[in-house]
Amino acid sequence: MTMAERFASYNYENFRFGPYKELFRNFPNVQKLGSEAPDFECADINGNRVSLSDHRGRFVVLEFGCLTCAPAATQLAIYPTSISRRLVPMFSGEEVDFIMIYTREAHPGELVPAHSSFNEKAGRARQFKEIDDLKLKVLVDDLEGTIHKKYGELPNMAYIIDRQGKIVYKASWTDAGDVETSLRNLLLSEKGAKARRTLGVVEKLIFIEDDNVELHSSIYARGGRQSLEEVRRELGLDV
Repeated sequence: MTMAERFASYNYENFRFGPYKELFRNFPNVQKLGSEAPDFECADINGNRVSLSDHRGRFVVLEFGCLTCAPAATQLAIYPTSISRRLVPMFSGEEVDFIMIYTREAHPGELVPAHSSFNEKAGRARQFKEIDDLKLKVLVDDLEGTIHKKYGELPNMAYIIDRQGKIVYKASWTDAGDVETSLRNLLLSEKGAKARRTLGVVEKLIFIEDDNVELHSSIYARGGRQSLEEVRRELGLDV
């Protein structure tokens, strides 16, 4: 199935869950663990050009998100255990950089419609950073979603990239606690292996329980009534 068959447009105007099912199924085949992370260059919210290779020699926690994605807002910024509120300060003394790629709107609506220009997209990225007090460095993907597509195109992915630019962690859905545990273990492994410590690979299917319906409803409502109605219809959520 081609991209044209999955989505009429990368910046779709109406959320449908069906096309995402294929992306979730295919995620294990996207950017394998141990492979080199695809380099990219794009603008930050202030217009400065930034590339992934600028961070070579440091660990990079690479996140994806947008203003209208409730799991992104909660796991990246709002919850006390989020990337911004817990992990960024926790690892401030380590050589770790936290970056978020701003994607298309996962749940567009009449208040926050699908992006029609790069400037509009950059404006939404600035809005997201300000509203939720994001502590990550926010970069803005191009209008076609070039970076987003390379890494799997899901709304709230997480990657950890090591000092050599290799992918050492990937998740189709961000769980800040799991990112924290993995990052701790990776940093520990650098401090010298001992007989009781073995570097290994873990693959797992996880269920992230989050029943904060009121908060999620308020985030989906950023897009407008259309966003809420489509979430209810497509995902069966009581928001």
